[in-house]
Amino acid sequence: MTHAGGLVRLGALATLPLAFGACQYIPEMPSFGAAPQGICAGSGLTVDIDFSAAGRHDCIIGPDGSIVVSVDHEPAYVEGINPSPWFAFRVTTEAPRAATITLDYTDYTHRYAPYVSTDGRNWRKLAESQVTLNEKKSRVTLKLDLAAGPTWIAGQPISSANDNLDWTRGALAGLGFTEMKYGESLEGRPLVGFVGPGSLEAIVVLTRQHPPETSGQEAYRGFVERLLKRSDDLGSTFRNRYRIIIAPMPNPDGVDEGNWRLNAGGIDLNRDWGQFSQPETRTLSQWIVAAAGGRRVVSMMDFHSTDKTVIYAPPLDAASPTISFLPFLKQTFDSKLSAPPEWSYNHNPNGGTSKGWALEALKAPGITVELWDQIPTADARKLGATAADALIEYFSK
Repeated sequence: MTHAGGLVRLGALATLPLAFGACQYIPEMPSFGAAPQGICAGSGLTVDIDFSAAGRHDCIIGPDGSIVVSVDHEPAYVEGINPSPWFAFRVTTEAPRAATITLDYTDYTHRYAPYVSTDGRNWRKLAESQVTLNEKKSRVTLKLDLAAGPTWIAGQPISSANDNLDWTRGALAGLGFTEMKYGESLEGRPLVGFVGPGSLEAIVVLTRQHPPETSGQEAYRGFVERLLKRSDDLGSTFRNRYRIIIAPMPNPDGVDEGNWRLNAGGIDLNRDWGQFSQPETRTLSQWIVAAAGGRRVVSMMDFHSTDKTVIYAPPLDAASPTISFLPFLKQTFDSKLSAPPEWSYNHNPNGGTSKGWALEALKAPGITVELWDQIPTADARKLGATAADALIEYFSK
């Protein structure tokens, strides 16, 4: 559907009716395959990682049928920061049974609350009574009842690279957006972006630079939906005036390979905006400039996840003609959200972050929107929608 180096109109894509308007989005189900090749098997159990976004694991099964799964990180080119010990694996049982599964993080500590699914689409969070941490938080033991067949266990509901691309296609269908393959990842996966029809100025939005950060992705979805679906005069004015530039999956290698934070080259992409050593950041930055086409970019928002909900923004005296949007955004969060995010104002031109690049290269206030790992989906979506409302209300008057 996307041609190398070219464009495709979303109106030509096959879609299904959506509950909120245009099309029905169905999450990609992690493939089961004919016969998964287990990383360990025994006692009527098989553990495998044969699906997109599976973690980097090995395992053993004890004589009593208990399972120990190692949670391993990707090779890193330099010493990493902000470890994100992602886990995602599948346990297949021959018959219903109680199971004890221990996750071993070795030198790292537990971060993501476990979720389980029997179909790869519908997830539930394990109760706290089913999760026991050791004193160092380097091992966590899960107690659960497994149904016969497959059960997925992951640090967040699994969302592969295609998942957010497909969601974005569905949300944009019929709205005049153009889909473009703007480059290829280090391992040859397509890098896909979307450009709206707005004519005078531009905004930029991206998410999933860091693979496991799916609560940030949920805020991104709330943000995009509100930008596109707000039906009052201000919403229409905004969409007519502002070209919306979207990069929903800038790190497909890292996402699909179950990396903690990095791309396939062992690089943190959100520390590579400046050096541009990786094709993902190099081609994305070039494409954003080309897609803006000389238009003023009024804001660039990059959605992430961490251990709390916080906004990282440039200082209020930064050299940007639209820096005054930041106090308005904070005021909007404070007035509309029951638990507004913290704020941190800083700028390091050599930090290699997307927000730093936005200020230096586009003279736009780059904003890193960090969502708490465990924020409820509805709250993440509401924060994203509130950010979109602030953009619309500030820049459409």
